[in-house]
Amino acid sequence: MSRTVAQELLMLVALTATGMGVGLFFDCYRLLRRYTKPGYFLTQVTDLLFWIISAGVAYYVFMILTGGEVRLFSILLIPAGMGIYLKLLSPFVLEPLLWCFQQTGLFLRFLWRAFVFCWRTLLFPFCFAVCLLGFSLQFLCGVFRLLLLPLQWGWRTLRRSLLEWCRRRRKKP
Repeated sequence: MSRTVAQELLMLVALTATGMGVGLFFDCYRLLRRYTKPGYFLTQVTDLLFWIISAGVAYYVFMILTGGEVRLFSILLIPAGMGIYLKLLSPFVLEPLLWCFQQTGLFLRFLWRAFVFCWRTLLFPFCFAVCLLGFSLQFLCGVFRLLLLPLQWGWRTLRRSLLEWCRRRRKKP
């Protein structure tokens, strides 16, 4: 095989593999959508994001392999690779892919719980100090109110006496 034919064969295999990779990415996206059940707007946004990423990968592969030279068969090889993947490999890949996603989810949940536990452990002394401060302030307010009771009684008695004295003074003339 001459160098040109070898390069063309390599490009054929690489573009077909790129299509298969886009198909695998589509399976991942399909599984995520199936289990997260996003709403209408989020579905539109993630669809757009999926196609932007897929187009970016295809553009990168075209630039690396062909130097930007686009031919009809090279354009048709990516959808052909995606079709081959979706028809032949996707039924066998979905279940292991789902298992991988579930294990990743369990691992991320474990990491999140470990983070929350560490965060709560670090914040416990501060929360305890705040609760203790609140309790002590409530206690001090109660003690202060108890200490003010005799003063309130004295003030009330003095006020009543003054008001009574003023009333008597007005009635004397």
